[in-house]
This record gives sequence, structure tokens and C-alpha cells, in this order.
Amino acid sequence: MRRRPDIGDLALVATDFDGTLLGENREVSQRTRAVLAQLKEFDLEFVVVTGRPPRYCDSIPMQTGIPTTLICANGAMAYEPSTSTSTQFATLDLVDAQNLLTEIRQAHPTAGFCVEMGDDFIAERRWLELASRPLDSDISDVVPLLNESVHKLLVNVPNLSADETLDVIEPVLQGRANIMHAGLNFVELMPPGVDKAFGLKKLCEERQISPQQVVAFGDMPNDDAMLEAAGWGVAVANAHPRTLETADEITASNLNDGVAKVLEQILGFT
Repeated sequence: MRRRPDIGDLALVATDFDGTLLGENREVSQRTRAVLAQLKEFDLEFVVVTGRPPRYCDSIPMQTGIPTTLICANGAMAYEPSTSTSTQFATLDLVDAQNLLTEIRQAHPTAGFCVEMGDDFIAERRWLELASRPLDSDISDVVPLLNESVHKLLVNVPNLSADETLDVIEPVLQGRANIMHAGLNFVELMPPGVDKAFGLKKLCEERQISPQQVVAFGDMPNDDAMLEAAGWGVAVANAHPRTLETADEITASNLNDGVAKVLEQILGFT
């Protein structure tokens, strides 16, 4: 049985952002910002590991109030906001990506797709409709537009929840992609073996530390691998049922400073 680490066991704090660190009004609370500001005094690096692409991450260091290392796109990319520099860790096989979207469309003709390719985002009009986003694309099929830099495929099947979509899409994959979701009405297909744990382990290797020296926080199934890989995995109370089962510990919700409460205890503030 794992135990919650002491401060001397840790080198890094890793957390999901949306639904985990972000609280009321989609802001990081003053209580959370205060405890994050103390991490440097304990030689702890702070890392946000998010499903967001880099283009939606520039505001994160300002919201946390401290220098923040960013692992983006569910572990497929790193991003440095101060220089707007992104690094891609992994990509899908191009032929596999093309075939997967073609096969899924054949099975679910009303589905909508979008793709992330490096720093580029291409969405079908159907995907935008299903996601209730501005209809600023006339693309009906993204498959001919894919290139070697594709690292994420997003699939939205109408009238299905994310869990239901995962269940119907997963049998199609046959090892060609890793499937996950973040609680929205679509699933994300990543390169095989790529998830938030993959990105976190890349960072740990670079820092020459063990994942066992990490405490990690999350709320959705795309966080589960990271919670398992870390020395201690914590789910906020508002987490998906599967994530609650995965975690070593359950803290208060994101609206009740769940991350801050655990860090205060680890740092000896309470």
C-alpha cells in the first residue's frame, strides 16, 4: 500500500488545470496561489499537465502567479509561454490516423472530427456544430489535410456521452492509438503509449528525478495514468468516478481548494 509522501520525498508537484486547479469563475483561488508561491522555498518544481494545446496555455502562469512548467496536449507536447516555444514529443502514424478517421466515419457517419498537428488545429464544420462553437470552417473532411505532425484526433459522436463514445470507438483502435477523454462530449485519440504519464516521465527524465518524487492531482480519465505514475495521486472530490477509484487520496473539490489543502498539509502548514 502506498503512503502519502513527506516533504523530503518530493521534488515536483504536477496538476491538471481545468476542473482541478481552476476554481470558482475559472480562476485560481487566492488560497491556492498562496500555497503555490511557497513551493520554491521547499525546492519543489510546479508543473501543469493539461489536455489543452499550447495556444490555450499562455495565461496559465499568470493565473497561478508563479513560473509554471507546462506539459500540454495530454503529454504529447511541452510549452514555454515566455518564448511561445513548443516541443512535440510524439505523433500518430499518418496512415494509421487517416485510416482511423475513415473507419470511424464509416461506422458513425454523423460524427465530427478535428485534429491537432503541432501548433495547428483543423476542425470540420460538423465538429464545430456538435461542440457548439463558432462555425468558422467549411471543411467537411479533415482526412486529406492530415500531415506527419498529427498528434491528436478529436472525435465527437452525437447523442453519446464521452464515456459512451469511448466504449464504441475503443474496439476500432486495435493498438493504433491511445483513447481518453476529459469529461467533454468527445474523445481524444493520442499516439500509442502517449498520455499525461508519458509527458510527466519525459520531464522527470530531463530533471533526473523519479516519478515517485511527484505528487499529482487530477479530475478526469485523461489524468488517471499520471495519478498512477506519480508517487502519490490525488483526485479532487468532483472527479470522474474512474478517477476517484484510481487515486491514492481524494481531497476537496476544485471549488473548495482541494489542491491547496493537500499541499498545505504536505508542506506542514496545517
